[in-house]
Amino acid sequence: MNQKEKIIEVTTKLIIESKGDLSLVTARKIAEKADASLGLINYHFENKDKLITECVQRIIYKEIRAFVPKDTVYSDDEYEADRQRLTFWAKQVFEFFYGNKSISKVSILGDLQNNMPKSNLVDMQRGLLLALTADVDNQKKNMLVFSLTSIMEAAFLQESAVSERLGYELSKPNERERFIEDTIDGIIGFYMKKTDG
Repeated sequence: MNQKEKIIEVTTKLIIESKGDLSLVTARKIAEKADASLGLINYHFENKDKLITECVQRIIYKEIRAFVPKDTVYSDDEYEADRQRLTFWAKQVFEFFYGNKSISKVSILGDLQNNMPKSNLVDMQRGLLLALTADVDNQKKNMLVFSLTSIMEAAFLQESAVSERLGYELSKPNERERFIEDTIDGIIGFYMKKTDG
């Protein structure tokens, strides 16, 4: 393993051991555990924040890949089944955000700042697209999932504004569930409209 990968591996372990409390992951601790100098860390990553972002992106990527939606009985109506499935899956993603606040914030901001076509956000969107099985135009499916994930990320990053302006106390699990249900109910009408032809 080369020195750069060793630094990433050590930093990832420290992030996991700290349970996402990134204030406990210091450059000195990384350098000590990786048997590397601070200068080498800066050489490979420019600064600790960029190193942390790269490691967090890898952690989240593994979590996204491991996500397996539970089998549940859904409605016989294909549109209603899609709404139910998407709601259930989105609630799980939103709960992951809140169960892993520090690393979720780093991942979301990293995706937004880097604006890459391959990112954790795009992988999350691809995963949620699998909830939509009705025979509907792919553009509508993509728009629905893009809108949903954008709203979820914005709400997570602006929790106090959501509370003040929309009345959802996202620190409470039942309020997070209600927020997801209301959001999907508000945007799914566009998706469910059947096209003539």
